[in-house]
Amino acid sequence: MSQPKWRTIYNTDSLDEARRREMEVERAPLSERRENATSFLDVMQRDPALVAERIGWLIDGNYGYGEMLVTKRVVANPRLNRRAALIQLVGIYEWMTPRDMVIRAWKKLTTGQKRDLDAAVDVVIEVAEREMKGKS
Repeated sequence: MSQPKWRTIYNTDSLDEARRREMEVERAPLSERRENATSFLDVMQRDPALVAERIGWLIDGNYGYGEMLVTKRVVANPRLNRRAALIQLVGIYEWMTPRDMVIRAWKKLTTGQKRDLDAAVDVVIEVAEREMKGKS
């Protein structure tokens, strides 16, 4: 059964708005982007549970409907590197850090910090998968 036309338009508009937000982050002044990237790196190093919590907020729609749709598409696609994609999305929408700077920040983490962050994100992915399957 297909979605009503109004829902399709609403979804498209919401996804467009999420993309506009991402572009705004990418176009922010360099000094602001650097400051945000430093802040995000610090959080990834010191508090991976906070990053995971904010990913959960993205999945729940606390940042907007379009952002939620994007995040749920990532969770629903096991062929993606979901950890990386979700960390990038939370970096964009919570810490206002462009995707390329999120990737560079992640590469600065030690092996232990990456392992801790991955473990925290995996828990969020598992919970989201269970919830999404329960609603099907």
